[in-house]
Amino acid sequence: MDMVKRAFLRACINHSCMDNDLIDKILSPLCAHHQVTKPANKEQLHTFVAEIVDSIKEFSQTLTFMKHPITGKEYLVFAITDATPDPHNHPELTAEECQYFSMVLEKLGHEEDCYITWNEAYAEFNFKGSVKAPKKVRMQELIEMWTQMGYFLEADDRLYLGPRSIIEFEFYLRSNYPDTIKECQLCKQLVLWDVKCSDCNRKIHRECIRKYLRTRSNCPTCNKKWSTRLSQ
Repeated sequence: MDMVKRAFLRACINHSCMDNDLIDKILSPLCAHHQVTKPANKEQLHTFVAEIVDSIKEFSQTLTFMKHPITGKEYLVFAITDATPDPHNHPELTAEECQYFSMVLEKLGHEEDCYITWNEAYAEFNFKGSVKAPKKVRMQELIEMWTQMGYFLEADDRLYLGPRSIIEFEFYLRSNYPDTIKECQLCKQLVLWDVKCSDCNRKIHRECIRKYLRTRSNCPTCNKKWSTRLSQ
């Protein structure tokens, strides 16, 4: 099983962000090749991944499952813990491309619902110093690459913060965009979309408030009677 874990970790690093279909596509032939039993259910898969995490956390790396509220899909994300969008984290990119990544992330961080339109992703950017903006074709290639890596997410002609950005840049986002990036009152993790209380307008994870309302009826933030619909 150790060989499978090492090979699966390499796949996680290469893909950065994987949905359940891709996980199965990778893990099934790996287990068959090494003649070991594949994790049979979600609980076993999470245990399998947790064992890998134990072996990489000393290198400031992690594998984390997260359900993205925009797509409703669960992803397994490879991330650097407490990372920042600095050039040294993207040595394969030029200085202007690294700056472009930071600028797109900044635009998303400043938006109340953490999304921009596609046109905004290619709009005028104020590049610092003598750095010239990448050409629009290169910008499109970069956005597509970063989306495949899970840093951004495309849905309904909009660009959102992706699973990897939410996990890898959690501390950075909390610290730099406190007006728009909030934490769920119940689980204390980042909450960017999900549902809002109709009275205090505070965002809360849909699953968190759903469990909370099984035993209570008031908003955990303002204490007024919860009236927002939870169905999507």
